[in-house]
Amino acid sequence: MNVFTSKTELAKFLDQERIKDKNIGFVPTMGALHQGHLSLIQESKKRTSLTVCSIYVNPTQFNVQSDLKNYPRNTAKDIELLDAENCDVCFLPSTNEIYPNGVAKLLNIDLGGLDKRMEGKHRPGHFDGVVTVVNNLFKIINPDIAFFGEKDFQQLAVIRKMTQVLNINVEITGCPIIRDPGGLAMSSRNEMLTDQEWLAAPFIHNTLLEAKDLNGTIQEKIDLVIKQFENHALFTLDYFDIASERTLKPSIEESSEAQRAFIAAFIGNIRLIDNIALNN
Repeated sequence: MNVFTSKTELAKFLDQERIKDKNIGFVPTMGALHQGHLSLIQESKKRTSLTVCSIYVNPTQFNVQSDLKNYPRNTAKDIELLDAENCDVCFLPSTNEIYPNGVAKLLNIDLGGLDKRMEGKHRPGHFDGVVTVVNNLFKIINPDIAFFGEKDFQQLAVIRKMTQVLNINVEITGCPIIRDPGGLAMSSRNEMLTDQEWLAAPFIHNTLLEAKDLNGTIQEKIDLVIKQFENHALFTLDYFDIASERTLKPSIEESSEAQRAFIAAFIGNIRLIDNIALNN
C-alpha cells in the first residue's frame, strides 16, 4: 500500500495511474477504523481499479472542542487494517495540507435545508465543516466514485447535494450500516464506551426496531421511543425523528415515499447515532 502525506505527491501518483486507464474509488474517514469502514474499502475494491482511503480528523466539523480532543486515534493500527484489505493508497494529510489558508473560511452553499435538521440542528456548523473537507479532498483526489456509510445517512444526503450544487463529477455511493452481533451500529466512538455501556448500547437499535414494528401512527412511534429512553437509566435521548429519505423533512403521517427513522442519544458522555428504513 502506498502512503502519502503530501497532496502534491498523491495527485502526481494518481495522475500516473489514470494514464493506465484506472478508475479511482475514494473512502474518506477520520480513522479509528472498524469493519464499517473496511466494508467501504471492500466495495470500492469491487467497483474500481484503485482505492484511496484518507484518514484525517477534521477539526471544522466538531462543534464541541472536547469531542475533537477525545476522538479516538490509532493511525498505526488503521494502516495495518487497510493493508490487510489490499487498499491501494492511504492519504494521511496534515491540517495545512487540507486547509492551506487556515480553517476559518468554510464552504457556504445552499444545501436545500438538508443540513438544517437533526444533526445540523443539534450540532451547529457541523455540515459546513463536512462539505468543506469533503470538497477539498475531492479536489485533491478527483475520484470517480466515493463511498459513504449509511449510518451517517444525513451526511450522505448532504454530500450528494453538495456534488449537485458544485457540479462535481463524482458518483456518491451509500453502503449499508454494519452492526456488531448485538445490533449496535459500528462507529469509531464505540471505542470510548465502557464495558457496561457497550453491553447496553444495542438498546438504540432495538428501540428503532420496536418503532418500526409498531402498528401505529408516526406520533405513536415517536412517543414509544421517548418513553423507552425516559425509562432507561444509562441513556439520554438527543432526538428522534421520522423523515423523508429524499428531503429529510419530518414526516407527519405514513407515506408511500421512503421514510427513515433517525436517532441520536447519549450514553454517559458518548453520543451515538443510528437510523433505520421504515417502509423500503
